[in-house]
Amino acid sequence: MTQDTMSLDMYVHGEWRAGSTGDVVEVINPAKGELLATVPNGSQEDLDAAIESAQEGFEVWRNTHPRVRGQIIYRIAETLKERAPEFAELYSLNSGGSIGTGMWTMNDVAGRRFEYYAGMADKIRGDSFVTPGQFLSYTLREPVGVTGHIVPWNGPLWIGSRTIAPALAAGNSVVVKPSSEAPITLLKFAEMAIECGLPPGVLNVVTGRGSGLGDLFTRHPGLDGIYFTGSTATGRRIMENSAGNPVRTVMELGGKSPNIVFADAGMEEALAGAILAIFANSGQICVAGSRLLVEESIHTEFVGRLAEMAKDITIGGPEAEALMGPVITARQKERVLDYIEQGKSVAELVAGGGTPSDPDLQAGFFVEPTIFDGVPNDASIAQEEIFGPVLSVSTFADQDEAIAMANDTQYGLASAVWTQNVMRAHQVAGELRAAQVYVNHYYTAAFEVSRSPYKASGHGVSEGPDAIFEFLNQKSVSIKTGEPPAW
Repeated sequence: MTQDTMSLDMYVHGEWRAGSTGDVVEVINPAKGELLATVPNGSQEDLDAAIESAQEGFEVWRNTHPRVRGQIIYRIAETLKERAPEFAELYSLNSGGSIGTGMWTMNDVAGRRFEYYAGMADKIRGDSFVTPGQFLSYTLREPVGVTGHIVPWNGPLWIGSRTIAPALAAGNSVVVKPSSEAPITLLKFAEMAIECGLPPGVLNVVTGRGSGLGDLFTRHPGLDGIYFTGSTATGRRIMENSAGNPVRTVMELGGKSPNIVFADAGMEEALAGAILAIFANSGQICVAGSRLLVEESIHTEFVGRLAEMAKDITIGGPEAEALMGPVITARQKERVLDYIEQGKSVAELVAGGGTPSDPDLQAGFFVEPTIFDGVPNDASIAQEEIFGPVLSVSTFADQDEAIAMANDTQYGLASAVWTQNVMRAHQVAGELRAAQVYVNHYYTAAFEVSRSPYKASGHGVSEGPDAIFEFLNQKSVSIKTGEPPAW
């Protein structure tokens, strides 16, 4: 894999558009610490142009027959799969993840989502209600309008497709503000979507720093809805910014997900699941299983074996096809290492705890897979989202304590239960305050299943058939057909 520095513009109204000020944002390859690309640091003028384009695009797209919309979205899905190697390489260069992960992201995640919602484009319907002798009433579901999508750096197309695909299927136009750390795949994707037949203006991508363009974005009166995935702190800021211009907001925010292992769990499967849950993508996944709760009777054996497994985890850049790549920025690396130092003062470090010694990894933003044992449930490493390869392990005595510990957090995004007892699995799943409960596995690509976050992990529905309603307004129409009956 070679790296040439790229210079990219924004993508607005079906063409590349230079930034209005000439100011740029540098995009760094996290595996090498080298300059990968520059993109415009967008201004109010740039954002106004993108939203004006989206307003024009919306009038075209909303009046495009749903069957045709579905055909175009399906073409996008198929083209993305055909060009998966190209997009996987861009993803890997920009995020540091492996090419294998990038291929999975393009084919089984983003490609699948566009395929799924392409099939829903011509199946949006309303209902009818009859009041005998008086009114005929019915409902219409209509697109929200110009939708703004703020997409994080840990999976631009992986996560971006979760809102972009249903927004397009419902007939909305889209303006995307990708993370300034990882904008490349979304810029190239927008160009590809237009090549697949999406009308100009229906999908626009504007780039810039969150502290500048991001704030302008969330305050802009031209947006009819804001869809955000990212940290809880940023989500709160977005809601504050948009309060003066109330619009629909849908947010999937932070997580500190409990991974509960009972004594009767399949040991090998639970160990492999615990490793995957926290160390995949270097822990930079909002639903990562960052809290491991292990029943007392198996704790010593389980944690001992887990620590040995962590020592064998491969670490490297995209070309290494390693389980763990770098974290996204030098600043994020320092943040993770700071949490590790905090952990050393309250718990036992049983694996990792620093940076890899491999000289080939020194220029990149790498952190060792780290495990702490005996972590108090109120410790910062057990309560705060680290977004890095750091696992907090605690023990529990019985089912009630496991549930209480799992729910003792501000977050409610995901969770997992490992047990061979079917009754226990259902009982614990019913008690956990989380949007997703994995039983005897971790992570799923079941995009056909809808969910909504609990507590500080956000609000609104994502995935599956119900998610499309977040991109539709419901209108009621009543027609007087006669006089009310005499009683």
